[in-house]
Amino acid sequence: MAAFVSAVDAGADMVELDLRRTRDGQIVVLHDATLSRLWGVDRAVDSMDLSEVVAVGSGGLSIPTLERVVEAVDVELMVDFTRADVVNGALEVIGRAGALHRSLFVTGNVDALFVLRRSAPEARIGLTWNDDGPPPIRLLGDLGAEYWNPNFGLVTAERVQVAHEAGYRVSTWTVDDREDMARVIGAGVDGVVTNQIVRLMGLLGRS
Repeated sequence: MAAFVSAVDAGADMVELDLRRTRDGQIVVLHDATLSRLWGVDRAVDSMDLSEVVAVGSGGLSIPTLERVVEAVDVELMVDFTRADVVNGALEVIGRAGALHRSLFVTGNVDALFVLRRSAPEARIGLTWNDDGPPPIRLLGDLGAEYWNPNFGLVTAERVQVAHEAGYRVSTWTVDDREDMARVIGAGVDGVVTNQIVRLMGLLGRS
């Protein structure tokens, strides 16, 4: 939670977060499928109930629920996920909070995006992309996507122009080096996902 708050305080227009589903069907904000790397607990999130997940950590350092984050963070949300099993729970939480309009759902799991589109025709979608080549315009159209979201190494001015001319915005991830930031901004992207908010704000003249 402290990371999200500090990002907003530093000038972030949108906060990116990742979702996982617990054994009892609750949605938590966590990137990894297991708690091993960051928390030293050798268990998968989907093998634990919510009460077990939120009990990990101490003080202000713990794993929050999606509901808690949506209530605490009032900027736009880039809701990243890898598995379709989080879709219904995430839509329920975000819809209950009246935050669907400020939530952009992104993943490279195309099947999961189609599940999302069928469940919520009004949902905002971004297609995460890690394949070389031009933007997949037809697929973006089939998904009713708003954003093409390529890895920053795939960003060129020509590809951004193709996406823009087809009516799509372009976001890119995860851009932490100043030179890389300058390059993708120069290419015309609409959004930059970074861990280095202060660096990006300085480059944009917004510090």
